[in-house]
Amino acid sequence: MVGEASTGELALKLALELRPDVVVMEVCLGGMNGIETTRRIASALPVTKIVIFSGETSHTLVDEALQAGAAGYLSKNGPLDELIRAIELVMEGKLYLSPVIHRDILENYRKSLLGECQPPTPFLSERDKRLLRLIAEGRGSREIAGEMSVCVKSVDNYRSRLMKKLRCANSAALVRYAVREKIVDA
Repeated sequence: MVGEASTGELALKLALELRPDVVVMEVCLGGMNGIETTRRIASALPVTKIVIFSGETSHTLVDEALQAGAAGYLSKNGPLDELIRAIELVMEGKLYLSPVIHRDILENYRKSLLGECQPPTPFLSERDKRLLRLIAEGRGSREIAGEMSVCVKSVDNYRSRLMKKLRCANSAALVRYAVREKIVDA
């Protein structure tokens, strides 16, 4: 082991400095989440393999992690030797999914073939939820930027990505989503 980080920003910084062969990544990190951190590491260091090791195993989150460039995804609830096996396989150039995740994905696929499947709920980071709450309170971009300690352009970018992720056409649709999913009170 060459490094350890508790935030996404620090994980990215260490990965760029240390250039590890493999990164074991948690999804729920302070600051930048593990999915975005994975995306940035995979983009900057395409040879580095990334294995997500998380307690969060929703189908949507697994999809996002694989799209971001993760080569493996496993549950923290599995045995330790599973992590070692996952690292070995991704270092051989293979993809790895925990058996429990693999089973859930296959079950969702079967249900989709039978027309029984509901579309998965997108994974929302704490930053996404905070942004939704501030939008629902009627705050403008400048005010949100001050609350989140970012620039106005970042708020606009976050809002745009969130609208795309949630398939919402405007801020009113974001508010309706936040109320429906009980992120804010009606």
